[in-house]
Amino acid sequence: MRIKHFILSIIVSFSSGVAFAQIEGVHVETYYVSDQADATDTFGGHLEEGSKTYRIFIDLLPGSRILSIFGEEGHPLIFSSPRPFFNHRDEGISFGKDLNKNRYGSGTTPLDTYITIGQCSKSFAQGAYFGVPKSSDPDGSIVGGVNNDGGSNYINGGLLNNASSDAGIPVTISDGLAVKHLLPDSWIEIGFKDILTDEDTTIFGSHIQKSDFYSTDALLRNSGVNGVDSIQNEILIAQLTTKGEISFELNMEVEIFNNGVSETIKFVARNDILGDDEIFSPWLKFPFTCGCTDPDYLEASTTFACTDNSQCITPVVLGCTDSLACNYNPDANFNVPDLCCYIGYCHNLDISVACPNLKPRDGIDNRHIRIYPNPAFTELNLEIEPVTFNPVLFQIRDILGHNVLEGKVDVQDSQININELVSGQYIIQVYLQDKITTIPFIKL
Repeated sequence: MRIKHFILSIIVSFSSGVAFAQIEGVHVETYYVSDQADATDTFGGHLEEGSKTYRIFIDLLPGSRILSIFGEEGHPLIFSSPRPFFNHRDEGISFGKDLNKNRYGSGTTPLDTYITIGQCSKSFAQGAYFGVPKSSDPDGSIVGGVNNDGGSNYINGGLLNNASSDAGIPVTISDGLAVKHLLPDSWIEIGFKDILTDEDTTIFGSHIQKSDFYSTDALLRNSGVNGVDSIQNEILIAQLTTKGEISFELNMEVEIFNNGVSETIKFVARNDILGDDEIFSPWLKFPFTCGCTDPDYLEASTTFACTDNSQCITPVVLGCTDSLACNYNPDANFNVPDLCCYIGYCHNLDISVACPNLKPRDGIDNRHIRIYPNPAFTELNLEIEPVTFNPVLFQIRDILGHNVLEGKVDVQDSQININELVSGQYIIQVYLQDKITTIPFIKL
């Protein structure tokens, strides 16, 4: 079992490093659930009672920054719901960075649907508001209740007062906004607004209710953003308000620093087609795909974003699955080449222990088969007595047990071309009826 867990730990560690890299998770926060009072605000358009506002946070390792969110061919950017998304008719914006901070007290404006990279207000004297999970909010709230103007009906006590348990901490206590002083610049927006009219007809800006955004040509980019808390490093990338459940696929560029040198990594939500510069992350597709993560089962994979070990069905059985080995295990389902033993080569294992049922061969054996020259340069000759066995099948294996050459020869013309083999130690296995004879040789 120690060998088993050692081998599987190598597989899991390698896969985790490649697949997950800088992404520690994606958190979908239910920010607010609208109530009957919120639905009265006609300034904002139609916000149905019971609509939920979700916020999506990317959780990166410390020191990493998000440079862009994008959609391209093979890796679309998707936000979807079975019900339309809410866009505030008067105050709505497409990008969080464009919301005036004073409008957080205006009716249902704080519930607007938008995309961003961290920033969720315009800059002001102290910096700008950035999104943080409500549970990590360091400075209380400026949103809802007494901070709200009551909407179009000027409701006494303001809007956004709902304390539904579905949304956790009420926004009147924690608004999920924190001031950050160092702001990103060089914003680029492609695929959201019409380049001629500057009108956004997507779910982020349209006054016509829409329920999905799908683009293979979209980009939101800036100079780079990390979290308000540099250790937690959670970065808001979208706020979505709808009465339906949400789903999404994200792709993004992340900047990391290795020994002070900047490196950009592209993370994508789909792994069916990956470019050389792309890394799959299961966190970037929601709802998350869950599956078996127990390495004791064949179904285990590090490509799952969450664990569902009810899908662990087939226990791993390590062993040699090469039927030509003397310790071939027909019950094994995970091949370990270093466990395979062959007559004449057993990976420094005790062949009498590895193959306890091995019996002496009768009839044809090494005394009746000769190979020459040994060592050999380009050709190997096979000499067999008696010559009644014709033709003869052979396989040549390297020191790891890999089959590198196979074929058949006529014992009257038994020359084998080994010119393409690299220099090193090999074994040749000769098949005579139901017997296998193994002879080591050296290729110079």
